[in-house]
Amino acid sequence: MLRRYRRLFFALALTLVAGCSTSEPRGATELTSGATGQSNIAYDFTTQASVAKWSVQNDTVMGGVSESSSTWVDKQLVFSGNLSLENNGGFVSCFGPVDEKLPSLMNGSTAIRLRATGDGKTYLFQLRSDDGTNYVQRFTSTAQKDQVYVLPLSDFTSVDWRLAEIADAPAMETSNIYQMGIYLVDKQTGPFRIAITSIDITPEQPS
Repeated sequence: MLRRYRRLFFALALTLVAGCSTSEPRGATELTSGATGQSNIAYDFTTQASVAKWSVQNDTVMGGVSESSSTWVDKQLVFSGNLSLENNGGFVSCFGPVDEKLPSLMNGSTAIRLRATGDGKTYLFQLRSDDGTNYVQRFTSTAQKDQVYVLPLSDFTSVDWRLAEIADAPAMETSNIYQMGIYLVDKQTGPFRIAITSIDITPEQPS
């Protein structure tokens, strides 16, 4: 019940902020060099069953008319739809399940590695913590190109349920992370599509 209310509150926050080739990918290029070394796979979408627990939530919960869906196409999770600002809307999102394995995978990690084929739009990746704090980082996708986007944990910003930055927030406690998701906001209206191949977690490298 608590998580349900937190989802609703976060949807409201994103509404406020919005107001302010289907072929299998080959030869991914790493776009950001924020982390190196071996990564642990959090999600890989090679089977249709792997996307079953991923779901979308749009500004329709607040009266908006944006549309989105999460589907499985050629071993990728495809998050696509149309973003609209009508009726004070302006966000779409796609979240994985509350995941019991994430705290151990995230513990001591340094970065998230997202392999995807984008559309040139800037997406917001979110980590949700069981202490009520959320963490966000934006990345700009490259249109029609398979890329690995490295999101260093040190570059995530802690926010409250209104998406307002928490001043002087303590460092992220990685072992408290229980859910991951992606949003499109920032008044980027019109059709969108990002096809995600995998989400990996980079552990801290031995010194």
